[in-house]
Amino acid sequence: MIEAARVLFIRNGYDHTTMTDIAREAKKGRRTLYVHFPSKEVLFRRVIEMELNKILDVLRAIVDKDIPADKKIMEFVISRLNNVRHTIFRNGSLRADFTRFYLTIDSIRRKYDKFEINLIRSILIEGREQGIFHFDNPDVMAAIIHYSIKGLESPYVRGLVAGNVEVRILERHARQVILRGLGMNI
Repeated sequence: MIEAARVLFIRNGYDHTTMTDIAREAKKGRRTLYVHFPSKEVLFRRVIEMELNKILDVLRAIVDKDIPADKKIMEFVISRLNNVRHTIFRNGSLRADFTRFYLTIDSIRRKYDKFEINLIRSILIEGREQGIFHFDNPDVMAAIIHYSIKGLESPYVRGLVAGNVEVRILERHARQVILRGLGMNI
């Protein structure tokens, strides 16, 4: 039902999608749909949560990799930005609705912010234990890295961060900023 809603929100937009349309697309009765989702807004929130869970799964897999922490944090950052961009482009016409429902989406994302900060924190602690990173407070540093990534999302998606610069050059510059901030001499 959630995937059916996502497809219809993309195809028709939020305003032009009804609960009846969603039930039909999901091959369920309208009553069944309302038992699980009392309103279209609740269903929209679930679509957003589904998309965020996909990104979080990718990030968890990176944290679980058996690679040095400096490579892990960079893969995390670049993957996070690329996955957000991919999600926005994959969901095409929903972009306008995402902008319109920014406050709703932001309230959902706050829960995910905590998960992401904890994932970053675990990479930082691992890097400090490996003797790779040198910084004082993993909680503060994880929050700074997370909110820096989050602040880069919109300009990165719109191509404003590096313009026509190749991705590997962008990654090299990001690597310098992040790893030097973590106390590495690169």
